[in-house]
Amino acid sequence: MNTSKSFGWMLRMNMTLLASIIGALLVGVAFVYSACSIREADALRRLYLLHAQMGVIGLLICFGLAYMNYQDILRARWLFYAGTLALLALTLLIGDKTMGARRWVAGIQPSELAKLATILVLAEWLGRRDASKGIGMYLGALALTAAPMALILMQPDLGTTLVFLPTVFAMLFVARVSPRAVLATIGAAVLVLVLVLGLIVASESEDVSAPTRARIQKMLPLSAYQRDRLVVFLYPDHDPFGRGWNKRQSEIAVGSGGLWGKGYLKGDQNLLGYLPASVASNDFIFSVLAEETGFVGSLIVLLLAVGILLPTLAVAYVCQDGAGRLLCVGVATVTFCHLFVNIGMTIGLLPVTGVPLPFISSGRTFLLTMMTAYGLVQSVAVHGRETAPRF
Repeated sequence: MNTSKSFGWMLRMNMTLLASIIGALLVGVAFVYSACSIREADALRRLYLLHAQMGVIGLLICFGLAYMNYQDILRARWLFYAGTLALLALTLLIGDKTMGARRWVAGIQPSELAKLATILVLAEWLGRRDASKGIGMYLGALALTAAPMALILMQPDLGTTLVFLPTVFAMLFVARVSPRAVLATIGAAVLVLVLVLGLIVASESEDVSAPTRARIQKMLPLSAYQRDRLVVFLYPDHDPFGRGWNKRQSEIAVGSGGLWGKGYLKGDQNLLGYLPASVASNDFIFSVLAEETGFVGSLIVLLLAVGILLPTLAVAYVCQDGAGRLLCVGVATVTFCHLFVNIGMTIGLLPVTGVPLPFISSGRTFLLTMMTAYGLVQSVAVHGRETAPRF
């Protein structure tokens, strides 16, 4: 048996991407431990072990998918897509209710699976070489994306829902499907956002009477807690010890880290319990990391992110298959959205929302889904190359 041929597929994997993912996983284990080391609940203190176990399982999944041809995996896309929609519907009916939302069922967060399922069906839908790139394909892509978005919004989970929008539009852009319709839709979305923010500003004005404020708030297509998060973002000093507490403490943690940080396991905001215990290891993990390692540690995390995003786009660039190229673009866009939103909210540039940091935040379903997604990217690297790069 020729060993070099048997394992030749490993040599075609993108090693920069693999090394960056492993580096991010190690950072995640270290700082999940830091975030949870002082917690009273044993389950929280042991989260770093679960993160490490899921990382190892995820790497095995990644290597297994890299060995398989992604085109064979895409044949099961509709089954995976239908299964995630069914899980999302089931979550609304019997899911675990936490803080007024149903997002988990049987220990699984189906909204994370839905991101990958949607990318798979869109990659094949938009990557057909013999299909028209007109309005029909565009509307079909929107319909495929709207179905999981609607179910996730009903949980409610606005943060996860919004991740779908840049993903589908990035894939439409790369596929060159109906550019005018894409631009018109993006323009309409921006207009809606401006109107929503305008209504919030109007409702918070001191000159507005209570009845008028109530009428304006009823016009907003948002739940009370979603509106509160936007109010805290727009007016951070309105309620610093109530609704704005988490945002304020996160900014203090990041800012107090300075250049080199306070030292591993020495972050005051985390040790003294100012960062919320329930989300310090996932949504606010970057706050813990930035306080303990400072600007230098934060920069290393950003470099790891670049080491994940750029190789993924490089794999897309040299892929000879439209579906494989779009799959990589979709995965890269989801990753970038999570990075941008998570870090943005911890430093006060964006409203607080429950979007975890890829490979670093604790979260079993999210981590395994991301590892699966990058296993498919490695499969494209192994099986989708061509000698001359082209779009």
